[in-house]
Amino acid sequence: PTEHPMSNSAKRSHAITQGAHVLVVDDDVDGAEAAGKLLETFGCNVSLVMSAGEALERIEEGADVDLVFSDVVMPDIDGLEFAERLHELRPGLPMIFCTGYTSAVEALTDCGAMALMKPYSADVLERVIAERLQLAREYARPRLGGT
Repeated sequence: PTEHPMSNSAKRSHAITQGAHVLVVDDDVDGAEAAGKLLETFGCNVSLVMSAGEALERIEEGADVDLVFSDVVMPDIDGLEFAERLHELRPGLPMIFCTGYTSAVEALTDCGAMALMKPYSADVLERVIAERLQLAREYARPRLGGT
């Protein structure tokens, strides 16, 4: 019997994470490396930076970044300000913040960022990243028939 086509397309939906450039921002080296390793299992190319300031510099310099994955509580700039500045630099750039604080989740969501509560599972993270990348691609596509 021919293979059921559904199983193929279900797998392919996550192919969007293959080769995606993710900038991981976390002042905690262990946290950053753990997140980086997890992202690499989804096929992402990962760059680690230790501060929001460094991340903003890279993006200002035009670094090839498809998605930013960041901690919220950082010494130089908090996640909310970071999200706002990223949005000014590159509107439509997907941002995922992970936090243990519920209050931060609401504020970030208002900024157009995605907030994940810690602890999160690998499956949830992969799904969220795939969704964000998909949305960003749709956002980047030229609108047809519009002005």
